[in-house]
Amino acid sequence: MIAVRDHLDQLGDVLPVVVTFIDDLSRLYAYRNHLEIEFPVLADIDRALYRLLGASRASIVRVWSPGTIAMYARLLLHGRRLRSPKEDTRQLGADAVVDRDGRLHRVWLPPSPDARPDIAEVIEAVAELN
Repeated sequence: MIAVRDHLDQLGDVLPVVVTFIDDLSRLYAYRNHLEIEFPVLADIDRALYRLLGASRASIVRVWSPGTIAMYARLLLHGRRLRSPKEDTRQLGADAVVDRDGRLHRVWLPPSPDARPDIAEVIEAVAELN
């Protein structure tokens, strides 16, 4: 999300949308504000979209992989404070590009929280729509 935020100028007239499974709707604004993003953030409380995209839950070992631990260590080194998770930390994410007609163009299903697609791949997938 932060990479998308930082590269909006390379996405043309695309509308990025963040979907999360946050079950407390009052926290959506805080989440959006915390990440400093201007695009919509929606809640998928029952995880219907996650299931449609094929995003699964992972084992604790897979979620807390060396890459995930390194990612949090980098955040701590840069002065970020970690908070206790309020959601299901075992729910893996998905990144997707959907065209204007609602058709799925590309989906990435990372094997762990730290394995998100490179922003260049996302930009390339968006460019293919034009």
